[in-house]
Order: sequence, then structure tokens, then C-alpha cells
Amino acid sequence: MTASSLPVIWVDAILLFTFCEWLFLSYRSTQRKNGLRFADISAGLLPGWLLMLALRFASPPELPIEVFVCLALAGLAHALDFYRRYK
Repeated sequence: MTASSLPVIWVDAILLFTFCEWLFLSYRSTQRKNGLRFADISAGLLPGWLLMLALRFASPPELPIEVFVCLALAGLAHALDFYRRYK
């Protein structure tokens, strides 16, 4: 592993986190009856999850740090979007 790369296991962790986020938000929407519906949550998370999955399948054992910066920025944009929708 070079100084400017990280093991691909971090992509796996992000995929798992996104799946857990989907489970939590879906459960919360059924319990509270406010906020986004299940279909909206799924439609909001699925494209990014599939892109991360494609990255995982295409990735070498290590990825440049820039990949993780982009994933972090995408996650931040996603969180801000969902926060805006729930308001």
C-alpha cells in the first residue's frame, strides 16, 4: 500500500454503511409515518449504492485516496439532500 492509496475494504465498509442506512431510514419511515416514503428512500440510495458496487467490482486491491475523497463528498451531498427533504 502506498502513501496515496487505501485498501479496497474501505469501499466494502461504505457499501455496508449505505445498506444499514437504507434499513434504518426504511424502518424509521414505517414507524413515524412522516418524512420520505420507502420508495423515495430506495430511489435515493440505490443509484449511489450501485455505483459504489461497480467501483468495488472493478477495483484493484488498492484505490487512490482521491476515490475516497470523492466518495466522502458524495456522501455529504447525499446527507444534505436527505436532510433537506426531511425538513
